[in-house]
Amino acid sequence: MKITYPKDCGNAPKKITLVNLYEAFAYCDEKYILENTSNEIVWDIIGKKIIRGNNNVISTLNKYRDKGIKEIDIINVITHGNIASVNGNIIFDDKTSYSFCDIYKFTGFGKNAKIKEVSSYVIKTI
Repeated sequence: MKITYPKDCGNAPKKITLVNLYEAFAYCDEKYILENTSNEIVWDIIGKKIIRGNNNVISTLNKYRDKGIKEIDIINVITHGNIASVNGNIIFDDKTSYSFCDIYKFTGFGKNAKIKEVSSYVIKTI
């Protein structure tokens, strides 16, 4: 598995949290995901479904991960206050590829704030 991300992601705590979140997804680190998401998180996969609660988020991530992740390429991580955005590409073992943009809202402005909302825009590219 290969995970790439911009070199400047180490200069802001929320950027580090988000890069680590994608790594936790790829490597089945449910503990990290639970520690960094609100119990009442709402994940809106635009045009598909809305997932509520961090345990349901974990279940959904496991279904995606079960496809076999070959590569995650994070192109941008942008943070400002309690809002952040990540866009990139994910390639699965079966060679299907998706481009994504995830918009995050945190519970607060501090470096220990948890993710409480995610809106995901996903396009199949191959």
